[in-house]
Amino acid sequence: MPFYFSRRSEFAGLDRAARRDVRRIAWHFAQRHWTLHAPAFAWIVFVMLHTRYHVVPERRDYLLVTLAIFVLAVINIRLHMSRYLKPARAMFDVLGSAAARVITGR
Repeated sequence: MPFYFSRRSEFAGLDRAARRDVRRIAWHFAQRHWTLHAPAFAWIVFVMLHTRYHVVPERRDYLLVTLAIFVLAVINIRLHMSRYLKPARAMFDVLGSAAARVITGR
């Protein structure tokens, strides 16, 4: 399951710091994919439509739509990161933790 990273096979045999490094490499890869930013773009369009044309006149409905877009963004991030966990683990195994920190800039 992509939402429980602690139970993934990619983390087998790694300590806490190494799991963090693998997750950071996966996040580094995921940021380069344009669909990761789609929920943010959708939210900006929604806010512009709301302020200009009052698409959602009620404050409660506006907050519910914003919350729904936020939940979709979190799910999208987790799915993107789960896609890149295997390549991130392979890079970590080959390069080690020092190179992982150089790659991610930490």
